[in-house]
Amino acid sequence: MFHVDDTVTAIQRAEMQAGGTQSLLYATVGGALGAMTPFLNREEVDFFSHLEMHMRQAGPPLCGNDHLRYRSYFAPVKDVIDGDLCEQYAALGRDQQRSIAEQLDATPSEVLKRLESRRELVV
Repeated sequence: MFHVDDTVTAIQRAEMQAGGTQSLLYATVGGALGAMTPFLNREEVDFFSHLEMHMRQAGPPLCGNDHLRYRSYFAPVKDVIDGDLCEQYAALGRDQQRSIAEQLDATPSEVLKRLESRRELVV
């Protein structure tokens, strides 16, 4: 379960690239589009769950809401990583990017490259 802050009106399973993995694409009443894509190995899950954890602490909560409480509004978040939050890594200052990357045993460019590769699964 994952709170997207709107009513989902359509959901479709789709293969975005020939021979690729299937994703769940959804649309909401407010016009937002989203995708849920599976991770293919445990290493990816570990990397992105740690990135998400560090991003939760990287800045003040949006509109004063704690991120985890917001995403768990109706039920606890389980087995879902917030890609929107992870994507905010690119907007951080260099020092903050470097600090988070070091804790992930990576460089900032490696983190950005991994984010881009996840994005390319859908776009």
